Amino acid sequence: FFAVWLLHLDAVANLFALSWWGIKHGFLWQPLTYGFLHGSFGHLFFNMLTLFFLGPETERAMGSRHFLAMYLLSGVLGGLGWIWLSADPRSVCVGASGSIYGMLAAFATLYPRRQLTVLLFFIFPVTLMAWQLVAGLAILEFFFAGNQASGIAHTAHLAGAFAGFLYIDQLFENTLLRKLWQRARDYAAQRPARPSPPPPPAPDQAEVDRILDKITAQGIQSLTQAERQTLHR
Repeated sequence: FFAVWLLHLDAVANLFALSWWGIKHGFLWQPLTYGFLHGSFGHLFFNMLTLFFLGPETERAMGSRHFLAMYLLSGVLGGLGWIWLSADPRSVCVGASGSIYGMLAAFATLYPRRQLTVLLFFIFPVTLMAWQLVAGLAILEFFFAGNQASGIAHTAHLAGAFAGFLYIDQLFENTLLRKLWQRARDYAAQRPARPSPPPPPAPDQAEVDRILDKITAQGIQSLTQAERQTLHR
């Protein structure tokens, strides 16, 4: 970003920014590299500010390798979503926003009831639960997705957020997607939906503390399936 911004290397920007023209001509690295370019210093600053506030805790919960994979995957899928849904042949896409929205969705999936305070219009403090904040952002992005004149890749934000949610949902072996799929199958077969099983008893706090200590020492990838289920409960 700084090389392009300070030295005005437009050829570099055209080579590594994401565009339909570039993909069509075989620049297959663009869905990865576009996330490291930004349109302005402010664009870079606010993306990295969000990463600074929420990234460390999300990384500690996931482990560094999983966090990096989620971050890059959200950016790639965000870029591909933009290409598929709204890319104009003459437009280009730059910025880490797809990855940042993936991280936001991952954080909200891990800590849905965590209280977050944001400054509305940089003046008015508003406190929301994490899931409410991300859901509100997703609704706004969906509403503005058809506005090509805004200069913002709203579809990249939506696709990146979905990738972040999906990564966490599968990493923790949650069953949300399986439940939705089963209900859809039951509805299609005109069968009543299966009743939800009673919730399991709350796990022992000492066991939870032991699992959290294990995550801190070895990363979340070291947990057994039983430990993941305990942590999920």
